[in-house]
Order: sequence, then C-alpha cells, then structure tokens
Amino acid sequence: MKKAIGVYLLLQAVIRGVCLFLSLRSDESSLPIVVLITSALLMAGAVYMVVLTFLDKARLRQLSRFFVFLMVITVFNIIFMFFQPVEMIPTDSWVTGNLFDLLMAGIILFYLTRQKYYIRAKYVSDTQTGEENGASSGQKARPTA
Repeated sequence: MKKAIGVYLLLQAVIRGVCLFLSLRSDESSLPIVVLITSALLMAGAVYMVVLTFLDKARLRQLSRFFVFLMVITVFNIIFMFFQPVEMIPTDSWVTGNLFDLLMAGIILFYLTRQKYYIRAKYVSDTQTGEENGASSGQKARPTA
C-alpha cells in the first residue's frame, strides 16, 4: 500500500507543480507569495516522501506526519485565500489546495494509523503442548525463563 501512496503523492506533486507553473505564467492569476511558498514546500515534501517510498525507506510515522503537514498547510491556504480579495482561476485551487486534498489526506492518515496498529500487534500461538514441557496432562504448562 505504500507504493500506492507514493504514486498518489507523485501525481499530486506533478499536478501541483504544473498548476503552479501555469498560475505563475498567467496574467490573470495573482496568488500571494505566502501561498506560493507553502505550495512549493508541499511539492518538495511530496517528492521527498515519494523517493523514500520507492526506496522502501519510508516509515509509517513519516508518512503520517507528512499527511498531517499537508492537511495543516491546505487549511491554512484555504483560510488565507478566503480573506484575500483575489480572483482565482481554476488552476489556483490546485495550487492552494482544496477539500478533496483534505479528504484524501484524512482517509490515508486514517488508513496509516490503522495499519500501524495492526502491524504492531503480534499474535503468538502456543505451539508446544503441556506434555512437551514436562507437565502432566492435568496441569498447565508454565513458561520457562
């Protein structure tokens, strides 16, 4: 599943980069510099996580932290742009982030949290019977140290 998350992050970084380039080249777009910087940070973080994911060095905690960072930055950008008197073109919503980004990050974060819980759980089955440990059939076998 980490590979699928890596592909999602790669696609998101590419789409965000293309839309950022189109917004910078357009005369109609006038995004504030704060939004451009946070978008560039998200793209750099996504590319870093993609590299770690494809090298099999990404940990669940790193991925979870990145998605929390993505959610915080997206909420910041949405709130910041709400108070700005700026006309937005359609590609600007991909640069600032939208509710779809928040929804996907929340779902992936929930999945990563559940996966971490299940990966840490270790089920040990008792393969030895009481007779193999030297106990009689009526007594429970005690673990040895």
